Amino acid sequence: MKFIYTAFYTFFLSYSIVAQTWQVSSPNNKIRATIQRIEADGTLKYYVEYLENNQTQTIIESSNLGISRIDQSFNNGLTFENYTTATIDENYTMSIGKQLQLRNNANEITLNFHNSNNSQFQVTFRAYNDGVELRYRFPETSNDTYYVTEDKTTFQIPVNNSKTWIQGYDNFRPVYEKLYENGINLNQAINQFNGLAFPALFQTPNAWILLTEADLDEKFFASHLSSYLGNGTFSVAAPSPSDGNSYAWYAGSTLPWIMPWRVIMIGKQLNNVVESNLVSHVSKASQIVNTNWIQPGISTWSWWSDLYSPKNFAKLKTFIDLAAELNLPYLLIDENWNQMENGGDINALINYANSKNVKLWLWYNSGGPSNDQPEHPRDLMHIQSARRQEFARIHALGIKGVKIDYFQSDKQELIKLYIDILKDAAEYELMVNFHGNVIPKGWSRTYPNLVAMEAVKGSEAYIFDGSFLPNAPRHHTILPFTRNVIGPMDYTPTIIGWIRGAEHLTTDVHEIALLNTFESGVTHLVDMVDSYTNLPNLAKSIISNLPTAWDETRLVDGFPGTHVVMARRKGENWYISGINGENQVRNISLTMLFITAGDYTKQLLSDGLNPRDIVSSEINYQVQPSNTININMQPYGSFMMVLKRAACQTTHNIRSQITNNIKYEASENIQATNIISSTANVTYDAAKSILLTTGFQTQQGAIFKAYIDGCGNQ
Repeated sequence: MKFIYTAFYTFFLSYSIVAQTWQVSSPNNKIRATIQRIEADGTLKYYVEYLENNQTQTIIESSNLGISRIDQSFNNGLTFENYTTATIDENYTMSIGKQLQLRNNANEITLNFHNSNNSQFQVTFRAYNDGVELRYRFPETSNDTYYVTEDKTTFQIPVNNSKTWIQGYDNFRPVYEKLYENGINLNQAINQFNGLAFPALFQTPNAWILLTEADLDEKFFASHLSSYLGNGTFSVAAPSPSDGNSYAWYAGSTLPWIMPWRVIMIGKQLNNVVESNLVSHVSKASQIVNTNWIQPGISTWSWWSDLYSPKNFAKLKTFIDLAAELNLPYLLIDENWNQMENGGDINALINYANSKNVKLWLWYNSGGPSNDQPEHPRDLMHIQSARRQEFARIHALGIKGVKIDYFQSDKQELIKLYIDILKDAAEYELMVNFHGNVIPKGWSRTYPNLVAMEAVKGSEAYIFDGSFLPNAPRHHTILPFTRNVIGPMDYTPTIIGWIRGAEHLTTDVHEIALLNTFESGVTHLVDMVDSYTNLPNLAKSIISNLPTAWDETRLVDGFPGTHVVMARRKGENWYISGINGENQVRNISLTMLFITAGDYTKQLLSDGLNPRDIVSSEINYQVQPSNTININMQPYGSFMMVLKRAACQTTHNIRSQITNNIKYEASENIQATNIISSTANVTYDAAKSILLTTGFQTQQGAIFKAYIDGCGNQ
């Protein structure tokens, strides 16, 4: 990891009778974290503020820091020793996600303390332009095993006029598949006996806040939040002793020992939170050198439409045929595929899929003592020798990925199993999708072969949970602001009609739009073959060509619980979806300010007179900054729009800052007055002239190339 040091720190050290105080500010100096050691008892506190227009606004009120081990406490009686500072500034690339080319830029302070036993304790804070992160470390060296029993960290959210969107926690089998509370006031207790789950979204008078954790490794458990009593205090909690069939609920490690990051995303607007990549930023760099074999995409899937189909060779062939017809890369074969009958076995199915240029994913039960689920194949994942033998076998057969299910525990033993699976799968070039699992913790940066995770109440709830039907449309409009902010989300969308017999209130366009509104490196089409083959041709074309990993993501409009308009860019093409979570018509006025002006093909799916109607159109369209497109979304309705850049523009007039990788081609001229940021790799290619006028700038680290050549020649 490369660090670039600059002279623009904002770190302060001051002493007073009451407390020693240290501060760290974001690169833009708008977010500031203050850490205090209280002189009277040696406890640690922190608070977070937002500075703008000569005003200081409280984001997180005074909150607790500290951690307890079985052998001793690091909650009080702490003595300050010294501190160090650093600036983090690095560029890195993701294989999946809302933005593939990223810049990790923050200011950091590490404070060194010792307790009354003279044992060492470190607290590190990072300040970003969109949040604050904190973590603990025991820096001493020892081969003995030490045990953490309690994390004392709290988040004191301002109570007055504040609301939350938060999910209850299941302390017996935590799989994060509950509905979110929809904007309830913080001046009341939340009736969740087992506690509350990350991520948690808050609307306060001064900012939007999202809490989660990141960079969890095999040395710690996955945390959640304690029950909320209506006082603004949200406390970090360990797994329940009843979780995971008697595995230890506390965490153990030798020293040195570093804890996960506690992540506080902060935004004045909702888009600041939705577009944030802080979970990836603070996670370890990729451990996989060659990632070319990691190929995101859309997959067909038979299980939801017929629970017994994974054992039916003939039926699975029809889903391979569907993938081939839609030019999709994958079919996922779900539980009990090793008991296949009705015309062939897995080897015959692989041969058939290869003949159609479709690759397969296979389902596995995580097995072992942490779950009692009987579905097969099981007991091949929790023992390394068996796991590696199976991975070697299916890699040789040409299998591209594995879906591993039923983890159902947040304890350290299971966290280690997740990571061991990812390491071994990478060695055999297998992508991974976890189900019945913990929420994303940043592992998709460290192990890019992790392309999807469940940890969401998804489409299967239509089958097993009768209460889901009336809540699903609203649920869809909460997820982009909560669960999907922190990593890939395998919701398994796109129920078309009622052919399977599972009623849904959402329109068919709404269901198609979920493919773009939700983000997952591999996305599974949930419904029956006929549901998709009978779609209008334009709808099939959009599904066939929809990316699942993005160069840019923008929240255009929306509010949790009512509606979402999401825009995602791949290359020069934009994919824009809107969904309506309410039982009333909603009009959307979509401006084009964020899209480069020029010639496009506009493909549009919109609601018809009844929920099963899909109105489709495709026209040539010229984007200008002044353009506005008005679209009506029916009750629980939607739209799905694709703006495909014309093959070659006559001219370009580029004025907006470029932060990603992109190429502009023109058959005549390019004029540019824009800034090319340090993260960008940009090419201008025009046949006649390229004019760089006042305001054009390339920041240090940017790659910029210009050719007088024209379309398609470089």
